Amino acid sequence: MRRVAAANHVSGEGLRELLGVRMLKRTPIAALIEPLSIVTGFEESVLCLALPEFGPGAVTNEHGHFGRPLTQQKRSLERPACRRCVHAAGIQGPVHRWTTHEQNVCLRHRLWIGQGCTVPGDQVDISMLPSTSRAQRHHQNLIRRHGRRWVRDAFSGARSAFLGLVEGHFADPFGIIGEAQLHLRDVGGQPAPSSTTLGILFHPQIVTLTGLLANPEWAWRARQSGHIGWLAAEVTHRDILVGYAPKENDPLVQWVEGHLLHRRFVAAYGYKLHDVFFPEETVRPSPPPRAPSGS
Repeated sequence: MRRVAAANHVSGEGLRELLGVRMLKRTPIAALIEPLSIVTGFEESVLCLALPEFGPGAVTNEHGHFGRPLTQQKRSLERPACRRCVHAAGIQGPVHRWTTHEQNVCLRHRLWIGQGCTVPGDQVDISMLPSTSRAQRHHQNLIRRHGRRWVRDAFSGARSAFLGLVEGHFADPFGIIGEAQLHLRDVGGQPAPSSTTLGILFHPQIVTLTGLLANPEWAWRARQSGHIGWLAAEVTHRDILVGYAPKENDPLVQWVEGHLLHRRFVAAYGYKLHDVFFPEETVRPSPPPRAPSGS
């Protein structure tokens, strides 16, 4: 609506008045579909595909919506689109879009568009870090292999656990963070914040840890042995954090304990609670109807 208003040189409020739309607190977002269709010339079905806010919901049988980000209950993320993609499309103003957790790098322009980017100017050129771009493809492969629901949960845990371990035990004696900030700069030439710099530098390790945590093998081995020795050994073996030795209160151990507790709770009280502890972030098809049981 803002972009249509800007193209017609009126304010957003002025455009709504011209269209006869009053947006109150309880006015559903769907009330904008018809007037937007009139002013843009696009059919309502096209707008529903282009704008997730107008989508049918978390579960649907309507083709074209599967895999699109969910805006309900903030299950997906709202971030600025790659500023170079926006400029290439001839758009002058900022564009925000609903996106999913794995969209952290624009592979076309080698630009960091993930965590820490709240405005287009925060996006950082990472062309000198090819491993971070490769991690983006690795992340997408993990989703195909293990499923989006589990990879999303594992990525959240892997990121917080890994950065917690690094920030707690990494004194940066060789000035790696400071050196990286000399090269990782935003559009204004300012160095990226240290938290964003850490996320960019260690994105390959975080994604590798995500793959390890999304694989159910570690949980099976932990239940069989009663400890996470195999998981800790794999963290070193896969060069995620060499020499890692789990401690009682370290972030990875805390995530493992919480994850196992949630899985036990879901198993005990029914898998309908999956969406509570492991929510989906994209639209999925309706489950097929169950066949009637024989008498």
